[in-house]
Amino acid sequence: MRTDAPFGRSPLARSLTIGAALGLPLGLGILFASGLTPGKYVGLGSVIAMWVIVGGFLTLALLPAARGVESTAAFARRLAAGETAAPPRRMIFMPFLGAPLERALMRLDREWRRQRARAEAAEAARAAALDALPDPVLLLDESRAVSCANGAADAVFGGPLAGRQLAEAIRAPALLAAAERMSESDDGAPVSTRVEIASAAGERRAWSARLQRIDGGEVLLFLRDLTDSERGERMRVDFVANASHEIRTPLTALIGAIETFRRTPPEDAATRESFFSMMEHNAERIRRLIEDLLSLSRLERAERAPPSDAISPARAAERAAAALAWLADSRSARIAIETAGAPDAVGDDDELTRALENLIGNALNHGPPAATVRVTADWDEETVTIAVNDDGPGIPAEHIPRLTERFYRVDRARSAAAGGAGLGLAIVKHIVRRHRGALEIESEPGRGSRFAIRLPRARSRGAGATKV
Repeated sequence: MRTDAPFGRSPLARSLTIGAALGLPLGLGILFASGLTPGKYVGLGSVIAMWVIVGGFLTLALLPAARGVESTAAFARRLAAGETAAPPRRMIFMPFLGAPLERALMRLDREWRRQRARAEAAEAARAAALDALPDPVLLLDESRAVSCANGAADAVFGGPLAGRQLAEAIRAPALLAAAERMSESDDGAPVSTRVEIASAAGERRAWSARLQRIDGGEVLLFLRDLTDSERGERMRVDFVANASHEIRTPLTALIGAIETFRRTPPEDAATRESFFSMMEHNAERIRRLIEDLLSLSRLERAERAPPSDAISPARAAERAAAALAWLADSRSARIAIETAGAPDAVGDDDELTRALENLIGNALNHGPPAATVRVTADWDEETVTIAVNDDGPGIPAEHIPRLTERFYRVDRARSAAAGGAGLGLAIVKHIVRRHRGALEIESEPGRGSRFAIRLPRARSRGAGATKV
């Protein structure tokens, strides 16, 4: 209810004010019309009584109209404020004024409701369109406050972001500088930049930010995550550099030996045999490297199609141990197979054997001479785990997360001396990934290491083993 009305603060007060103001002259008019003269024939009490009677009658007559006017005014005020309003009260005794005004206001109300419904539908469609985008998108007003943010933005940066200033929602000075350039630009040209932003999880990631001005002075901010693509590009560059280095080293030795033979061939058989052994060793290194690279490529292509055969992890361990018996003998080491009773798993027999060969070979090459490498099996209702345990020097904790990277080696000189190129564990990782399994690495310096492959357990369906 308004408090600045000129005739009172309520319909009754307004009616009473108007009735009192009009009652006296109307009462006097009635007295004059009746031929009576106040003061000569009628006393002051009669004038006051006439004033009260006429004023009261006017008050009662005007009260419904005043209520109708107030209801209509309140209705108009609520419409102007964007609120839902009840229909106004009819202005009784004033149909010639009230009815047209009421009809006009009701039409205004219906049109306002239609406009509001259309605006709400457009806003919902805009929000749904923004939420459907996989990348973060924010809408900034002229004060650089976030007026709207899609679900991806809220998820990445710890939303809800709407209502917060850009500097508070996303802490990135380069992004704020780009927003400043956008606000100072006269031509409205888009502004793009690369920024590094910490996500809600605390991880710093690289983003491509594009700011585009739209109608009304608002700015759309598009963010696209560059972290994975940049990481992939670095991995590609590193891969080419590492592969080139791994091939160049034995190839240089081969070329050197060939040039030596061409210029001054060794005369004694022992020297020639030494050269031939060195050439054979380096040629074998190149062959193994190419074979590993081809295996990695093949596994990556087949990763989307997991194997479905029922295989025996115990038999794969025995095959891997038999293939590496010569290496164990050369180091006076022993391979102990402790997998009796292990149930079948779902997988590819040759690939699991290859993975175990790589793990057992690493344990033999990096462990002490005359050591024992134990291959054990464990299982439950859902999985079968086969593990390679050694008593080697162990691996510092900071190296463990990177062990499965291509060409990564904890001790590069020692790995090269053992003939490794740092691809063995990368191959194991891709084999395990294709099997929808898990690779677990546990190690502690001075206490050995444990590499375990966890695979889905095969289920029997009727007479035969099946897939899971």
